[in-house]
Amino acid sequence: MKNIILCSSNPLLIKNVYGFLRDEGYTVDIVEHPALAVKKVLWGVYDLVIVDSEPFGMSAQEAAQVIRSVSPGMPVVIMGREREKDLADGMEEPLDLEEFKRTIHSIAV
Repeated sequence: MKNIILCSSNPLLIKNVYGFLRDEGYTVDIVEHPALAVKKVLWGVYDLVIVDSEPFGMSAQEAAQVIRSVSPGMPVVIMGREREKDLADGMEEPLDLEEFKRTIHSIAV
């Protein structure tokens, strides 16, 4: 697993998560809106989608549903409070980078 979409409009969250992912050797594409993450999945080759649950436009849950329907094996991690276990892995707020690291590594294996 090397290609990741990071979807968030929170600059601080992007800085922290992007930095970690790049340091771990992942290629990261950043988008601000879940609808753009869905488009990237349709047009590109990605191994993981990470979506911030902060409400803006399409919800993180809706994006996870669409991504899973077009790419059934695609792991989706939702950062924040909004999540459903059957649709995506989730990370509680505030984001614990060590827990995040363990989650990403468990998906990557």
